[in-house]
Amino acid sequence: MFENAVANLALTGEPAERAAERLRQASAHWLRHTAGSHMMDRQVDLRYVRDNLGHASISTTSQYLHADDDDRHRATESGLKLNW
Repeated sequence: MFENAVANLALTGEPAERAAERLRQASAHWLRHTAGSHMMDRQVDLRYVRDNLGHASISTTSQYLHADDDDRHRATESGLKLNW
């Protein structure tokens, strides 16, 4: 799959070379990590993600928690508003 993507990028010329180089380094683990990240982004229960990925520890799975900076800022700001 990655080789096909690299080949298609090569057809687009030099602007896509950086993306093609990145894909040449890709692995099946990338797909696994991406799946875990997407599950967390869609707020799948952390325990289910842990079980789906076969982790023994919930702390290993917690690495897939990615808070968007803007979302984190909004949540923090709303929690700290002063009602003057």
